[in-house]
Amino acid sequence: MLRKVLIFSILITAQVAFSQSPKKEIDLATAIMEPYRSLAPKTISQFHWLPNKQFLHSGENQDLLVRNMDGDTIHRLQLNSINEELADADADTLRRLRVAEVHKGRIYLSGKGKYYVVDSDGSDFEQILTYPENAENLTFHAAANAVSYTVGPNVYCKSSGSPERQVTMHGVESEVSAGIAIHRSEFGIRNGLFWSEDGSMLGFYEMDESAVTDYPLADYTSLPGKANPIKYPMAGQASHTARVGIYDAKRDTTYYLKTKGPKDQYYTNFTFSPDGKTAYVAIVNRGQDTMQLNAYDTRTGNFQETLFTEESEVYVEPERGPIFLDNGQFLWFSERDGFDHLYLYEPNGSLIRQVTAGDFDVLNYHGQIDGGVLVEVVDGLMSEALAIADLNSGKLKKLTGDESSFSVNFDSESKLFLVRERSMTIANEVYVMNSKGKKVLELVEAEDPLNEYQIGDIELPILEAEDGTKLQGRLIKPYDFDPDTTYPVIVYVYGGPHAQLVTNNRTAGAPLWMFHAANRGYVVFTVDGRGSGHRGLKFEQSTFRNLGDKEMEDQLTGVNYLKTLPYVNTDKMAVHGWSYGGFMTTSLMLRQPGVFDVGVAGGPVTDWSLYEVMYTERYMDTPKENPEGFKKARLNQYAKDLEGDLLLIHGLNDDVVVPQHSYSLLESFVDAGVQVDFFVYPGHPHNVRGKDRIHLMTKVLDYIDLHLD
Repeated sequence: MLRKVLIFSILITAQVAFSQSPKKEIDLATAIMEPYRSLAPKTISQFHWLPNKQFLHSGENQDLLVRNMDGDTIHRLQLNSINEELADADADTLRRLRVAEVHKGRIYLSGKGKYYVVDSDGSDFEQILTYPENAENLTFHAAANAVSYTVGPNVYCKSSGSPERQVTMHGVESEVSAGIAIHRSEFGIRNGLFWSEDGSMLGFYEMDESAVTDYPLADYTSLPGKANPIKYPMAGQASHTARVGIYDAKRDTTYYLKTKGPKDQYYTNFTFSPDGKTAYVAIVNRGQDTMQLNAYDTRTGNFQETLFTEESEVYVEPERGPIFLDNGQFLWFSERDGFDHLYLYEPNGSLIRQVTAGDFDVLNYHGQIDGGVLVEVVDGLMSEALAIADLNSGKLKKLTGDESSFSVNFDSESKLFLVRERSMTIANEVYVMNSKGKKVLELVEAEDPLNEYQIGDIELPILEAEDGTKLQGRLIKPYDFDPDTTYPVIVYVYGGPHAQLVTNNRTAGAPLWMFHAANRGYVVFTVDGRGSGHRGLKFEQSTFRNLGDKEMEDQLTGVNYLKTLPYVNTDKMAVHGWSYGGFMTTSLMLRQPGVFDVGVAGGPVTDWSLYEVMYTERYMDTPKENPEGFKKARLNQYAKDLEGDLLLIHGLNDDVVVPQHSYSLLESFVDAGVQVDFFVYPGHPHNVRGKDRIHLMTKVLDYIDLHLD
């Protein structure tokens, strides 16, 4: 039996005692469509620092406000005025003032295929660049007045006053693509174009998918339908190969880094040195247990040296490149001691010291300040803190005292930083802080629009896994909760690496549909089990090669906790999740039959040998290397064991968890003579977004209502 220990519980009451008007119902359409619109707390957007402790952000009527540290608005850039100038010049007008970048006090705007620049006082407005309508992956560089982008498989760049230049020359029918995020956006890769600091060089990723098998998706919007195959490398199969290129704008020359090693190794975290003379790439082997940080000459592409190597018996996962300091040294994020910490290096790769240490992750680096660096760190099971880490001693000076979540915009000139703070009791506060932790200017103290709605209480129990590990839970009650009534349960689950569902914000990380669901007469429960993020490597890697096992144990710990609550009816329990959560939902229904009466699994992984190379081989190794792990996690073999009602949902055009996962499992249900339900969302990829999400969540909750009745 699993140990079931409730450590403590925090009660957050969403009701406002002095409210005179009745609360509004949180209907499902509002819960789905309005979280970032009418239900979002007041904030400021498009914030950018300007020189002399001034700053910029959006105001009313699409204007831009320039303000000082007294909080005064000293300039207002008006959309109407700028559009009048454009109209006088017979140019297209703008729908909004969208800030692309701020550089040396000048504001760069983008819109309708053009870039503009204007002084912070609204003077000297001019158009500086145009780009094609079909351009994608735009990456702007203000100092060089240049933009890079992709059209089809190729990279292009254009600078002010110069014609467009084509950087790569791949044919339209080629299976090579340049300038895009490679390796399926693993390893922290989010884009594929990288300017040097002075804008004279452009680095780019390039991917060759010719060795990857076509996967048969289809387009049914045409008459007749037509094949729309994608490249999808499955675990253990041939993957794409990659290169890293550099375009020297001054010489109008493109060349590639001269890398060594297997063709299917991974090129990650491309970074230029501040002077642009060196390019750094963290190269990870396909087995993902070794990483080399290599340096290359940007003028020739020649290999210079391996600065250092990291190895692991499990996996390495670099997600950020070197962070260069003013003195030429650099910081490196590494989990080598079991938590994500900062390490200080000489330019030649000699380790100076570990800067931060302890049983917590450093989440973000924001800049140099007072002989140290401003960082954002994990603080407890669901909160964060801002701190300055001394570069010599590593000592952390916490700047924040409240248990909250933070985002930061740092100004390297003034050493001030904008902070957005959110917690269970703070809807959104926006203020400027200095290095002493003092709030020097308060900009927003938002009321929570949810105070007008019927939002049930949230409890935050801390549970204990079988090995004694603490697990953070979240329990949402109906708005009209009656302690003398028993309620059925909806357990929402994800469970995979990097994810953290329970966080310290106004809803404890819960999407608003959960409060609607609770008001339908449920207790809605979530627990972040082992394998999920921000708890260190031991917590995350405990699931290695056996995905699903520890995660199910921890969900059952949650179930056992629910059984201790007098108002919970654990004879009526549903489980729901999407993607990895779909895998977990289906696993719980089939491998732990009888625990849950109803399951709704969206986009579920049902067989890890059908999932993509990079993710699967990191956490499971290959099917050949780990046959038992893959066999145990393959859900088809458990189809005969289903008890209760199961609904599988899949996007017809899912290019992340391809539809074969659900189709294969359905075939096993048919073979076993077991009835299940299945629904497809035509035209949708992995997630169902937009107004169709109302349909999705209606289907999920109606299915649970029907089968738990």
